[in-house]
Amino acid sequence: MILLVLLAIGLAIGFARAYKYRDNKAVFYERLFLPVIFLTVGINGVFFGFIPHVFFSDKIAEQIGWPVGNPFQLEVGYHDGCWGVIGLLSAWFKGGFALAAAIGFALFLLLAGWEHLRETIVNHNYASYNFQFIIGDYLPAIALLVLAYLYYRHSYNKNGN
Repeated sequence: MILLVLLAIGLAIGFARAYKYRDNKAVFYERLFLPVIFLTVGINGVFFGFIPHVFFSDKIAEQIGWPVGNPFQLEVGYHDGCWGVIGLLSAWFKGGFALAAAIGFALFLLLAGWEHLRETIVNHNYASYNFQFIIGDYLPAIALLVLAYLYYRHSYNKNGN
């Protein structure tokens, strides 16, 4: 659920940064989009993906309903850490880099959400870190895709990137 909180904070910061530029859609959507990427992809990936899965893997495995000692936890942590770095760098590289970060991470979230849903239906896995992540994956993914579209349509194309 932390991803929903980070999404809400990112949107609040983005709207606060963008509000005075509401007449200039290119600037408005860039200022709205980048904090969301920074928080939902960057901060989430490093602090709520990489660190827990790598350094607290057995505890996280239990909370997901997976067997402890599974080396797959490390792979998930490394994956999340890499997305995190990409999300953090998006604030500086912007443009196509930020679009790729949003679209790629959104697709990952959609697939992860599907797997959490499948795990719940097929294996009756109602562990807190499995079941609650269904909505916690889908909502941010949809928000990222909508914001990526708006950014691409109004900002990315207008800046000649």
